Amino acid sequence: MRPMLLIAAAATTTIAGVAPPVPARADSYINCSSNDYRRNWCPVYSQGRVWLDRQYSGGRGACIEGSTWGRDRRGIWVDNGCRARFRVEDRYGNYPNNGYPDYNYNNKKDDTGALIGGLILGGLVVGAIAAANAEKDKAPAPSTSSGGSSASGVAVEACRSEAVSRVSAYGQRARIDRITTNTASAGGWTVQGYASVDVGPKAVSYAFTCRYDNGVARITALN
Repeated sequence: MRPMLLIAAAATTTIAGVAPPVPARADSYINCSSNDYRRNWCPVYSQGRVWLDRQYSGGRGACIEGSTWGRDRRGIWVDNGCRARFRVEDRYGNYPNNGYPDYNYNNKKDDTGALIGGLILGGLVVGAIAAANAEKDKAPAPSTSSGGSSASGVAVEACRSEAVSRVSAYGQRARIDRITTNTASAGGWTVQGYASVDVGPKAVSYAFTCRYDNGVARITALN
């Protein structure tokens, strides 16, 4: 009876025109660094406002809006040694494709019928998965390295931003492909993964190693 109830509930909600709840987006955070006191740009896929959230640099590398950091059409720029984490307001404006330009957006037709059919099918699949999972013993949660999952997540996000910042100098639309390892060691974290950029019609991938210590992420290897 439980699978049938889930399927019926999903179908009824869709037919009534009430879409499943969509998780609210949260503001994002981007690390951007002026290496060797040179100006650097970090891409931002949002039309929202930008704030300085946390300054990593000190001394001559002070982050001052309009002087050593700012926002323009290329993204967030930093200069004269400014290294910081910036908070970006979640407002995508003219980017309907989850923050990236959708080049086919103006050519799309009304796909309401297909959307409704997809939602109904999705409800059936969700019901079947829920029924199958209810018959299995709950698997133990995977263990995390020392430091806890919260610290691990902060390290990964900081290293993701730093890797995107570094590879953005080599092409367009810098992004993280995947994170392969995240290991706690020597009071910090070592994160490895792959990032890529678009160079002309091709996507070029880079393997990176990042070290996160005392709230600062730095790329130690990029090839």
